[in-house]
Amino acid sequence: MDIASNRPGLEIARLIVLLSGGALAAMVQLAILPSLPQIAAHYAQQGTAVLDGASIAQLVMTVAAPTIVVGAPLIGWLSGRIGKRRALLASALLYALAGAAGAFAPNLWMLLFSRIALGLGAAGIMAVTTAYLGDYYPPERRDRLIGWTAFIGGGGALVVLVAAGALAEIGWRAPFGLYLIGLLIFALTLPAIAERPPAVVAAPSAEPASIGGIAGILTLIVLISLVLYMPSIQGPFLLEAKGFGRPATQAAIADATTVGAMTGSYLFGLLRPRLRFTSILFLLLMAMGIGTVGYGVADNIVAIALFAGLCGFGSGFMAPLTQSAILNIVSPAAASRAIGLAVGCIFLGQFLHPFALALLRAAAGIEGAFLWVGMATIGGGLLALLWRIAARPAAMPVKG
Repeated sequence: MDIASNRPGLEIARLIVLLSGGALAAMVQLAILPSLPQIAAHYAQQGTAVLDGASIAQLVMTVAAPTIVVGAPLIGWLSGRIGKRRALLASALLYALAGAAGAFAPNLWMLLFSRIALGLGAAGIMAVTTAYLGDYYPPERRDRLIGWTAFIGGGGALVVLVAAGALAEIGWRAPFGLYLIGLLIFALTLPAIAERPPAVVAAPSAEPASIGGIAGILTLIVLISLVLYMPSIQGPFLLEAKGFGRPATQAAIADATTVGAMTGSYLFGLLRPRLRFTSILFLLLMAMGIGTVGYGVADNIVAIALFAGLCGFGSGFMAPLTQSAILNIVSPAAASRAIGLAVGCIFLGQFLHPFALALLRAAAGIEGAFLWVGMATIGGGLLALLWRIAARPAAMPVKG
């Protein structure tokens, strides 16, 4: 009997597993965000003139991101060697154990090591679950579910922050227990996920498409990611410069961005069957571009929140659009490796963002940086529109 039959209970379990990637990725950093002041105080005596307690706490939160840049492509490649199911089970178990290990780490080095391992587990879950969506579901439903993955990731971020804040009242180590949710994903994977779903077994064999065939999309992901992180990385400094530096105000702006991203992710599943890749790319870039420009020039908090939501709205299209396009190009055998590269490129953009913006901020100031980045993004949107108009329908590279 197929371990992943279509019984309703197994279908629900399968969807929980395959839609969990976005929420678990958000948890990597957000689960300990409310604990950062306590972590900083705990490690303050181990700090130096260069790396004080606050810097150590920030390092604990962000050290997993570079791991995801490398880990997602690595586990995507590994899944082609050992099988996607084994890679998913190992990633879920690693996520749970490494994440919870932070609650018991005896020193800073062990804590950092556990966070690096956590990032590796999250990378594997994101890469393999998205690839499995292409194995189990036809393109139209697959694209809708990819949008739901991002939508649930945004909603999960809000829930995690509330739960983490409550647990942080107990102590800074308590929120690390949230990562044990990886054990649930591990347990549900066992009965609900097959190594080769029936649709894949029945499909005609084909040679995996060369990863070189998605190089353009991977480059696009990095470039969009540089813009995507403007509100979250540069936004707090801009708000401070405008006189809106209160933590509650900054949190409200972050919430507006998240709600916008959730809206965009949800609408993707409705729009994708009706619009081509370049049409949605145009909407994505225009929303992010106008939102970024408006964020930079707006002088009241309501307008800033609206433009932050517009930035988020555009960014909500990014992951589902590019991942859907990649799954349309590569074969199921290459899907995990290709999606792993895509996930890595998102976090590569996050990693490169501060370096890419440093010179622009020095030359144009923080408001000028928002203006120039936004205008460049609008220019990219106009190029996407010209591409859509100029290309004949049969020549479009990704329809989905």
